[in-house]
Formats: sequence, C-alpha cells, structure tokens
Amino acid sequence: MQRERKLAKIMLRMKEMMSERAAATFGYSPGTLKPLPTNFLKKHSKERIIAYGVDRCSVKAKVKPDIPTEPPKYGLGGNQDWIKVNVVKVIKTKANKTGCPKKKRRYVTKKNYGKLPVYLETRIRTAAEIKKRDSPEEQAKCRHDRTRKLDEKERMEMVNNLKLKWAHTNAAYQKLSFVLDTNSKKLRKERFERNLTNIEKDVTLLCRKVVLVSDSAPAKIRQESTGSMH
Repeated sequence: MQRERKLAKIMLRMKEMMSERAAATFGYSPGTLKPLPTNFLKKHSKERIIAYGVDRCSVKAKVKPDIPTEPPKYGLGGNQDWIKVNVVKVIKTKANKTGCPKKKRRYVTKKNYGKLPVYLETRIRTAAEIKKRDSPEEQAKCRHDRTRKLDEKERMEMVNNLKLKWAHTNAAYQKLSFVLDTNSKKLRKERFERNLTNIEKDVTLLCRKVVLVSDSAPAKIRQESTGSMH
C-alpha cells in the first residue's frame, strides 16, 4: 500500500513537470506540439480582398489623398510671382566656395619677403654691442681713477693661490668629526664653510675677462685699520 502511494506521487510529479516544460524556454515537451502540414503561409494571403464590382476609390484602405478641386494659393495675397522671387533670391545669395580649390599663396609677393625676422635682428644687434663693449678701446675708456687693469700673469697667479688655499681649507674641513656635540666644533665647522664660500666668490671674480684693481685700499678698510690702531 505504501509503495503504491509513492508511485502515485512520482507520477503526479512527472505530470506537473511535463506541463511546466511546455511553457519553458527549452521548447515544448515531446508529443505536445502537432503542426498541420497544410497550415502554412501562402502567397498573397495577407492582402485585402476586394469584392468584384466595388469601386476601389471607396475602399477605406486608400493611402493617397484626393486631388484638390481648388487652385493652390501661394502666400497671403495669392498674387505673388514665386518664380521671380526665387530668381532674385538666387541672384542675391553669395556663392558657396567651400568646394572650390584654394589659390596658392605666393610668398614672393609678401612685403617682408627676403628680410630678416625681428628676433634675428635683435640677436645680431645684441651680439654686436657685447663685442664692442669687450673691445680693448672700450675697456680703455672704462678705466676709473686710481685703478688699473690686472695683468694676466698676476691674475693667474692669484687664482692658483686661491685654489691652493681652497684645497688646504677643504682638506681640514673634511677631517672634522661628524658628531658636533660641542659649540666649538659647530663654530669651527661654520668658519670653514664661510671661508670656502668666500674663496669661491673670489675665484669667480678673478675669472672675468677684465679685472680692475686699486693701488690704494678703500676708505672703509682704511678707517677700520686706523680704528684698530687707536
């Protein structure tokens, strides 16, 4: 008895599954779809059938409108000649030159053809001024009172001495300890850095083309020296 009940439940479940499968996206279940071989789309089967002897113009399926009985009216007044209006409009409109080939530009006919650009003239003028300023004649004119031009031999000697001094100072500076735990070490390090910076400035100054020196000391240095003597 229990076995028959289980079998009945299984058969009921199978019927439900077959009915659900008919509406699923996988298609109809086998045996449910039975198409007729004579029921297929035939030629001219969708066209409207018009009875014999019926006026075709009275059919509601007509698409084209009727021919107007009154003459057409153009504009408000109705007396305007649209042919003349179109002629005048075409005459007054500008020609469309988008598709026309462009005329080649001749650079020979330009006003500035063959002339130097402004930036080149400025550079040439600046180079000429620098060359004139560095000439011996201009350097002779730039001499000040109580000054003289430093000789090349004397200048090179001073530069070499300054470079040697910078090397000795730098060697002493490199020997300082990395740990600056006292004020004396900090002051010594700052003094070395200041001396190296001053020597580099002096070497840069002596590397110029023209160096003017004064035979007498400046007034400020003389005042300091006299004050220290007093």
